[in-house]
Amino acid sequence: MGKPKTSKSPKAPRAEHTEAETLDEALDEATPTALDAEATAFLGRVHTLLFNIPKHLERAKRHGYTQKEHDLGWELYTTASGKNRRFEHWLAESDERDVAAGVSAERMRLLQEIDAFENLWFPRMRALIPRVLPRESADRFAAAFFKDLSQQPLGPAVVDSVKTFLNRIDELASSAEPGARKLYETLGERGLTPKKIEAMRRLIAAAEEHRTPDRTAPALSRAEIAKAKEAQLAALESLRLWYNDWATTFRGVFGTRAQITLGLTVLKRKKKDAAPEQEDAAPEDATAEGEEEEDVEAGDF
Repeated sequence: MGKPKTSKSPKAPRAEHTEAETLDEALDEATPTALDAEATAFLGRVHTLLFNIPKHLERAKRHGYTQKEHDLGWELYTTASGKNRRFEHWLAESDERDVAAGVSAERMRLLQEIDAFENLWFPRMRALIPRVLPRESADRFAAAFFKDLSQQPLGPAVVDSVKTFLNRIDELASSAEPGARKLYETLGERGLTPKKIEAMRRLIAAAEEHRTPDRTAPALSRAEIAKAKEAQLAALESLRLWYNDWATTFRGVFGTRAQITLGLTVLKRKKKDAAPEQEDAAPEDATAEGEEEEDVEAGDF
């Protein structure tokens, strides 16, 4: 099933959406980098292997386990577990998730309207500046107007970005910059009239009343958060391949006791006083050399 267009897409349909559909789409876009129970358990097994393999290093080295492979395992584990992520990333994702989940239906409605305004007028402003301003000053003017100002994902940050945008529009009317007044008038001709600006300010004021207490949206770009999230999930997938490779190798060369130490096999007890069963902690079935026991899979990766 295809992924719905984001609110930033200029071709995304803006009408005939029920409130439930809007919330569902926002939930898809705002899903944070959450590790489920399986991924968390997997990271635990990897840590056990990395932490204990030095106890069995001589045999591991004979089968190709090198310092480079060991360092790679730790590097992938560190990134996949989220150690390199900043606190602000998690807070930003949490804020987006809270809004998308409809903590306040009224807040969602207000943010949707403000977000739609941002999607419409930020690109229009960028397109108008080089047309209206003198050629020699257009680039400098655009850089100054959009300094520390960019489109934000659907969430609390759109309130501040649009408020700043409107303040800078107001300044155009009295600016001595060549072409600024003409730009202000052109915006009015295109529909961004004083009446429209005032209506948007009222929406912003209403949205600020619904702002979550003691939480301020981090000043992070959506691209930065997406890049960090992508790196973490990519590391998790690479770590699965790394672990599966070495788990399969070590199961063929280590006995049961060593496998338990390395987290490759776990003991599973059925009932009280019953003999413990062995259970593999990796996707491949294998029996250690010289062992009679039959291992059972504990999980796929």
